[in-house]
Amino acid sequence: MIFELTMPLPPTMNEIINQARSGWQASVELKKYWTNLIGEFVRECDFCLDSKVWIEFHWYLKNFGRDSDNVAAAAKFIMDGLVTGRAIRNDNLTVIQSPVVHYYDRSSGDDGVLLRLSQSPDFLLDNFIVSNQFSRNSLEKHSQKITYLVSI
Repeated sequence: MIFELTMPLPPTMNEIINQARSGWQASVELKKYWTNLIGEFVRECDFCLDSKVWIEFHWYLKNFGRDSDNVAAAAKFIMDGLVTGRAIRNDNLTVIQSPVVHYYDRSSGDDGVLLRLSQSPDFLLDNFIVSNQFSRNSLEKHSQKITYLVSI
């Protein structure tokens, strides 16, 4: 089963750094606020993945002038919120499996993120095909290599 969660964009790295410059208390409050907000949202969604988890982040941005790593830093708040909301037991590398995929899409509305989670990596390949516009036939020729990479 694939779980999809849509939420506003948490603070990005530049916003986190700017908050930290005003003092460590402000930084702690920012982290606490977003972790608890996402944790409450996840609790309301009422699901639990109790073993290994594969994740996709679909970042929807009005402004593509941002650096991808700046945006992806927001994943910290989301992952910690998943743990706080008890959707996953931990966000360490024994639970969160590789690859963790990040897609960046231009949005016409507000900045946000669609988070997709599953206990199987199978769903990752479908979005890879769509987002990169590869033909299914081409990828099937290389399916052994792809299966190997996903299973590592």
